Amino acid sequence: MQIRVLGPVTVVGTDGRVVDVGSKRRRELLGRLVAAGGRVVSLDALIDDLWDDPPAGAVGAVRTFVSELRSALGASAIATVGRGYALKVPDVDAWRLEAGEPPDSWGEPYADLDPSPWVVRERARLLELHARAELDRGRGSSLVAELTEFARSHPWREKAQVLLAHALFQDGRQVEALSVLREARERLVDRFGLDALPELDRAEEEILRHAVARGGSYARLRSASVVAGQAALTGGLALAQAQRFTAVAEAERLGNPVLTARVLTAYDVPTNWTVSDDPAQSAALVSAARRTLRVLPDGVEALRARLLATIGLEHRGTRDRWAEQAAIEAERLARSLGDPAVLVVALNARYVQSFQQPGRSADRARIAAELIEVSARHDLPAYEILGHLVGMQAWSALGDFASAARHAAVAERLAEIHETPLVHVFTSGFRLMRTPDEAGYRALDLSGMPGVEAGFLPLALLSMGLPPDLTLDWGPYRPWAEALVMADREVPEPRADHYYEVLWWITARIAEQRGDEVLAAAARAALEPARGEIIGGTTAMMSFGRL
Repeated sequence: MQIRVLGPVTVVGTDGRVVDVGSKRRRELLGRLVAAGGRVVSLDALIDDLWDDPPAGAVGAVRTFVSELRSALGASAIATVGRGYALKVPDVDAWRLEAGEPPDSWGEPYADLDPSPWVVRERARLLELHARAELDRGRGSSLVAELTEFARSHPWREKAQVLLAHALFQDGRQVEALSVLREARERLVDRFGLDALPELDRAEEEILRHAVARGGSYARLRSASVVAGQAALTGGLALAQAQRFTAVAEAERLGNPVLTARVLTAYDVPTNWTVSDDPAQSAALVSAARRTLRVLPDGVEALRARLLATIGLEHRGTRDRWAEQAAIEAERLARSLGDPAVLVVALNARYVQSFQQPGRSADRARIAAELIEVSARHDLPAYEILGHLVGMQAWSALGDFASAARHAAVAERLAEIHETPLVHVFTSGFRLMRTPDEAGYRALDLSGMPGVEAGFLPLALLSMGLPPDLTLDWGPYRPWAEALVMADREVPEPRADHYYEVLWWITARIAEQRGDEVLAAAARAALEPARGEIIGGTTAMMSFGRL
């Protein structure tokens, strides 16, 4: 005899004929015993599960149902154990599924029963078991429709979202898979305030890692870089960058410069920050790009422009003129090609390289305007958002906070439409710059953005006039903090990044404390090109006042 619940509740005899077990109530009782997995279900639990409002004769009714089921299935099919019952039929399709066996057929579990709470729970559990088994066999494509409906019906069920993401990935829809995970994370965090969502995190990591391992060499490596770029735009920055680095390293080992160039440049992620999240990784990417440029064949000028722009983008925060020249050449090539998608990448590179000289905020405002115009006209939303963030930063530095606020508002609106959550970190920082608040700065979530996070909080608190707190993480800016409180510490020359003017402002304070005229003169000379600008305004997240 076999009991089937992966579909309507059905009993099949040893002769292959369907056994009539009677009314829906009897089938529901049988199904409830199946759901217990052979364990004892108390009489009270059966009554609670069979009726929302149990009638006065519920105890007698359950005992009658059990007696009738025994008549249909055999006296030994249901055992009485104390004040409860246990199913003793060994062949149950749901139990075989739990043991890892593929079912003979699949349908909605307990399909003929009303959706009482235990039925809903069991349907979800069995669907998840079935989906996991099918995914393990690589059959995710066939599950997409069913799991889409399941995830929609269970928006707070973490496992449902994970299964749908894996099915989409196996269907070749990597970006949609990552979007499902991101949206689920935001939904669960917003509703429940959860700090950790381990199943979602593991699924995202698995999808990104496996995207390096699918298809042929070219397809899988370029796909890995594209998927990593999409993940970075939607919040998974650190892991995405690691996946990109892995793909580039493998592409270069294959010895095909065009392939390497395509994988390097497929990670199309705008940046409005001049500090790398992983300097060692950025340096390796720049080296790979420079090696590739030397052997890149003629006739691939768009690819050459993108490689040059990649060098400009990755080698940011330095005073190396060759990196700025790479960005300039990328822009020249992009304009000669008339390719807007290449032009916006080149403009991004020009933007980050503009920090090689102080007082360039007006130039950055012009770059922002062109980024917005070109991106809006050619439907390049990530770069349109970048243009507004750059505009917000440039006009903040110039002291035109009304213009900066307009850019912030548009950036947030576009971020909602295109689901780029990291934008709100910068716009929240802009509001704190306008109305400084220590608690607000401490609450600003910069996790997952190591290049931004390192040193931000202590510098922001210093901009409020608070004394330097050496217990905080100053990142690469610790030498200036130590020199502020320890007279014997040397003061290095600031890097060419968003904090250039801030660090020279701090250097001027150090010189004043020490009565060091040479150091003071160096600070005045360095800051002179930024005369009239807001110190710290280039970040659009802090202000040390107008120079």
